[in-house]
Amino acid sequence: MDPSTPLTIFELRALRPEALDVLDRQPPEGLFGPLAASLAGLHVEADFAFLFFVQEVDLSPFLAAQPLLELRTVHRLRYDQWQDGLEGRPLKVGPLTVRPCLRAVEVPAGQDELGGRPPERRPQRAARRDEPLDELLIDPGLAFGYGGHPTTKTCLEFLLRLYRPGPLPTGPPPATALDLGCGTGILALAAVRLGAAEALGVDHSHLAADAARRNVRLNRLEGRVKIERGWAQTWSAHPAELLTANLPLFVLRDLAALEAFKGRRCLIVSGLLQEEGAAFLDLLAPAFRVVDAVRSDRWASYLLQASTKV
Repeated sequence: MDPSTPLTIFELRALRPEALDVLDRQPPEGLFGPLAASLAGLHVEADFAFLFFVQEVDLSPFLAAQPLLELRTVHRLRYDQWQDGLEGRPLKVGPLTVRPCLRAVEVPAGQDELGGRPPERRPQRAARRDEPLDELLIDPGLAFGYGGHPTTKTCLEFLLRLYRPGPLPTGPPPATALDLGCGTGILALAAVRLGAAEALGVDHSHLAADAARRNVRLNRLEGRVKIERGWAQTWSAHPAELLTANLPLFVLRDLAALEAFKGRRCLIVSGLLQEEGAAFLDLLAPAFRVVDAVRSDRWASYLLQASTKV
């Protein structure tokens, strides 16, 4: 999506949890009629839904038919603002390069997107068979997790600790990975690119699951990375040596109650506010020890390892 694309984002709140089920039961054409053509995506989180349109639309007919969905506010901003200033520049994390792969865009007549080149339709960059092993192509779409956010970047740095330059003291790098709340799929993809044999990414967001599957194809990793749309809690028992979770504390607590961390060799956990870190670590003690911790002004992220061999 072109960084300058204007977005109209409707933030809806469900007055009852089941009110959001309508977004799964019907295709966009059935829900929004002709407006579906300008629908860029939808995101469901807890009791909220966010509908993304690439033009101004009148959503009142849809809202009138869904009295249990309350319009909270309408956000209007550019795509690059939604993605925290994404402008197409590569992101370097150690030897790993994350390259944004923006969709083909029309350059308006008389304008030169790069300054000096004639107007053209620039195609989406495709992954090459000779793509460097430490390079990832990420089309973030409207999902979270391009790599520039502090929590995502720290998770990538922890993955490098696990897979490069050598194994952890207690054994080889994890062969399998599970990323709960995968967003664009960047952590599952990075784990495999760096050395894991296979990975599963899970996210309940339509936007995230669609973006992650697209990124699996872009990086030609269909045989090694799988993406499922669903709740993190539902997939908490999926076997994997490494579990990554860039999620809020209330979800991490649910996962701990479901014993999602039990039996893992390594954990990469982020998404915690600075003041929440100690409470989360208490949930895991004494089964895991902290190998590394990164604390910013706001966020706390942890690389953990099983205290005993599992």
